[in-house]
Amino acid sequence: MGMGTGSVVARGIVLVVAIVVSVAGGGHFPLGTVVAALVGEKVLLDNQRVMTIEYVFPAGFKGEEHAAVADEFAYVLDGEFAVVTKGKGKRTLRPGEVEYAAKGTIHYSLNETGKPSRVLVVLLKGS
Repeated sequence: MGMGTGSVVARGIVLVVAIVVSVAGGGHFPLGTVVAALVGEKVLLDNQRVMTIEYVFPAGFKGEEHAAVADEFAYVLDGEFAVVTKGKGKRTLRPGEVEYAAKGTIHYSLNETGKPSRVLVVLLKGS
């Protein structure tokens, strides 16, 4: 899926939504799967070193477990958002809080609240 700076992407079907982000080397980063909802995605910056994406995760979101393909930061703008990291457990983040996942970290994301959450994700491509 090609994405240019400033593009807005939202894909969905009634039962399942799969979101992927292109990263350096032509790989893809699976952010997750959502049941009966749409995930909003807006690429804010995409260059050789970094990709910054704003996501809107609907209430009830549960992503697929995956390995981070780059060092990544998730900063919560609105709502609550949880990250479950293999071997560390679940951490719930609120607005202004950030989670870091090193390249290769096995994790998945959740929005267990009844409201959407907005999260800024920064991928460091050179990592």
